Amino acid sequence: MSMSNDLEQQDDPVAEGDSRLLIGARLFALVLGTFTVGLAEYVLIGQLDFVAAGLGTSESVAGQLVTAFAIAYAVCTPLMVALLARVARRKVLVSNFAIFAALSAVSYLLPEFWGFAAARVVMAVSAGIIVVTSIGSVSRILPPNALGRGIATVQTGFTASLVLGVPLGRVLAEALGWRSVFLAMAVLAIVSAVLVRLLLPSMPGRPGVKLGRQLSLLGDRRVLHGLAITVLWLGGYSLVYTYLAPYMLQIAGISGGLVTLVLFLFGLASLFGTQIGGAYTDRQGFYRSLLHGKALHIVFLAVLPFAAMVSSAAAILVLIVWSFSAWFSASAQQVRIAAIDQQESDMLIGLNQSAMQVAIAIGAAAGGMLIPVFGLAPLPWIGAALVLASLALLLASNRGARHVPELTAERGL
Repeated sequence: MSMSNDLEQQDDPVAEGDSRLLIGARLFALVLGTFTVGLAEYVLIGQLDFVAAGLGTSESVAGQLVTAFAIAYAVCTPLMVALLARVARRKVLVSNFAIFAALSAVSYLLPEFWGFAAARVVMAVSAGIIVVTSIGSVSRILPPNALGRGIATVQTGFTASLVLGVPLGRVLAEALGWRSVFLAMAVLAIVSAVLVRLLLPSMPGRPGVKLGRQLSLLGDRRVLHGLAITVLWLGGYSLVYTYLAPYMLQIAGISGGLVTLVLFLFGLASLFGTQIGGAYTDRQGFYRSLLHGKALHIVFLAVLPFAAMVSSAAAILVLIVWSFSAWFSASAQQVRIAAIDQQESDMLIGLNQSAMQVAIAIGAAAGGMLIPVFGLAPLPWIGAALVLASLALLLASNRGARHVPELTAERGL
């Protein structure tokens, strides 16, 4: 998904009279919005057992709801962003929050799998539009010297949906039923729409989203190799993470009451891994960060089945360390992709975001096909093999014409 047009310097600068309180309130509205739509993607992961029972299907089939969301997000978002480029940003956000709220409410009522899956697909498109538009709107409400921090703040909404949304979703599912989560998302989307309408300026749209230019970057072999590294890394992670709740219950022997706590700790570990890995990248460069992060990722995924055989406590410890190591090199991969062509860094990061959604879809789909044949137990080994392939491709790509040089100057991405 291309963010470059939305991040360019605007001809509607921040008003001189905008107070810090107003700017903070505007950022909060965007953060709440990205948190809400992030829930739609991640919340089912922590309650696949409930969803499968409620829709009358297996957990492996229910996992394909994650696949459908990710594919729709990755494929449709760039197209819709291009089509809506001329529309005022506030209008795009409010209308898509309304669509998202309506579909969340409908999802609460839908009794069968295919209707529910269709609603998920449309929700994913609205979610993608909201995320990209929210990130792009930061430059309209903040001065240039605060742009980087503002974008990072808005993106934390999506991170928080993973860290907090998955365990809180399971709490709601256990207390009020798994469908209650969708009513909660509908309410949050309505609140987000109201806040955006009241707090944000109109922010007129602009022509010229460079979708064709974005696609032309795929002709660069370094870009293709970089995106393949992303897909293999996150595909291996998603293959296990999508089915983490049933894995903990059925293989690791973790009691149902502990699953929510473990999911919360797992999310916190991923957040710490991202932050510490980012600092490590700043000191050591993206290549070393990727190399070391992937090595740790492979080791702890491979060890997980053995830990599950020992005890549930051992499995919990390895799960938490695995989460930390899996996200340790996430920012390094973003920096590496951006370093391929610093003039087109926004477009390249956008392509990497779409590749991440494709990886989530592939991982969830592969898990759904493998579980009926091999069961849940070997999933970590299969995921580790995919991450190992990612590491091998990284090593191969660091030679010759495919080499991506480290950034030589500090710059915002």
